[in-house]
Amino acid sequence: MTLNYYLDKPNLDGETSIYLFARLGKQTIKVKTGRQIHPTYWNTKANIKGNHVKGNFKGAPELNDSLTDTKNKVRKAYNKRMEENPSFRFPELKEDIVSVLFPSEPEAEKSFLECFDEYIRIHGAHRSHSTLLKYRGIYNHLVSFSEKTKYVLSFQGMDMRFFDDLRNYLVMDLKHKDNTVWKTFATLKAFLGWALDRGYHQSLAFKKFKTPQKDVDIIYLTKQELDKLYSFDLSKHPRLDRVRDVFCFACATGQRYSDVAALRHSDIKGNRWVLRQVKTDSANNVPLSPRAMAILEKYEEEPLPLPVLSNQKTNDYLKELGELVGIDEPTSMTTRRGGERLVDTRPKYDFITMHTARRTFITLSLEGGMRAEVVMKVSGHTNYQTFKKYIKITDNIKEMEMERVWGKVEEETVA
Repeated sequence: MTLNYYLDKPNLDGETSIYLFARLGKQTIKVKTGRQIHPTYWNTKANIKGNHVKGNFKGAPELNDSLTDTKNKVRKAYNKRMEENPSFRFPELKEDIVSVLFPSEPEAEKSFLECFDEYIRIHGAHRSHSTLLKYRGIYNHLVSFSEKTKYVLSFQGMDMRFFDDLRNYLVMDLKHKDNTVWKTFATLKAFLGWALDRGYHQSLAFKKFKTPQKDVDIIYLTKQELDKLYSFDLSKHPRLDRVRDVFCFACATGQRYSDVAALRHSDIKGNRWVLRQVKTDSANNVPLSPRAMAILEKYEEEPLPLPVLSNQKTNDYLKELGELVGIDEPTSMTTRRGGERLVDTRPKYDFITMHTARRTFITLSLEGGMRAEVVMKVSGHTNYQTFKKYIKITDNIKEMEMERVWGKVEEETVA
C-alpha cells in the first residue's frame, strides 16, 4: 500500500483542499483531510522527501509532522486489518482513514442517574405506564436518599454499605414495608444488570443485594359473599351496579384489570374470550362461564362490552359497594416493616380492590376442585412461584384434599 498527499486544485490562486490517496494495486481510496493550503506553499516532491509543505509556510513543521503522523496511523490501521483478515476488502480501509483524520470526541461518561433515566426512557416502549411510574418513583427515592445522606450516587458506590444505608432510609425515613423494599431493590438490581451489560460499569457487588420477600395475607371473597354481591339489588345505584358487573366478570374469568379494561366485542368468540394479555403479551383463550356470559349480554348493545372505569375509581367504588352489600367481616392484614409487625384490622370491604377479583377466582376455583395447573392456564400464569402468591389455602380446601387422599372421617355418634 502506498500513501500520498495531493492538492484538490493545484493551479488554483487560493487555498485548496489537501487529499490523502491510499493505493493498493489498481484500487484507490481518496479522502479529504480537512486541511487547506495555497499551492504556492505545496512541495510537489513531498511524497519522496516527506516535507509536504515548504519551509516558507508559517507553521510548516507542525503541519508536516501532522501529515506524517496521519500516514503512520493509517499504515498501522492497514497492518491491523491484514493481521485480523488478510483477505479483507481494501475499500473498507476508508473507515479507518476517516477515523484517523477525524477522531470522534470521546463521549462524556454518563452519571449514575443519567443512566437510570436512560433505562426508564428505553423501557418506555415496552413497559406499562404503571411500571414506568414505579421506576420513576424509585429514581426519585434515590435522589432524596442522596440529598439527605450526602451519599454520591455512582456505579462504583453500589456496594454493601450503600445497600445498608438505602435499606435503612427506605424503612426508617420513608416507612416502606418489607415487600416494598424488596421491589425497590429488585428494580435497582435489574437496572444495574442492564447497565453492566452495556459497559457502564464492571462492579458485581450489587448481586449480593438481598432483601426478603414476605408472604402477604390474601383477601378474597367467599362463595357466599360473591353470590350475595352478584345478586344484590342495585337498581337504585346504577353507578355501583356497573362496577359490580365489572368486578364479578373479573371474578368469573380470573383476569387482570388491564385485560378487562382492554376487552372489546371482537374479542368474544362464542363462549370464549380470545385474549392477548396486556402485561405479558401472551395469548390466552378464556372459557366464559354462564355468569360471565350473562354480564356481557347485559351490555351487548353498548359500544364497549363492559363499563370499565379507571382502576382508582373502580377501587374506590368497590369499597362503597362492599359496605352497602354488607361484606363487613372484621379482617386483619399483617405486614412487616423491618423488625416491626404491623396489623391492620378493618371491615373486609375496606380491603377490596380489582385485584381481589383475580384472587377470588383462583381461590374459589381451587376450592371447587379445579386442578392448579388448569387454574393457572385460565388465569394466564406460567410460573408456579408467582401463581402461589395468589392462593389462599382455605380450611375447605384442606378438608377436601385430606378427604380425597385419606378418605372421609366419620363423626362419632353420641348415644
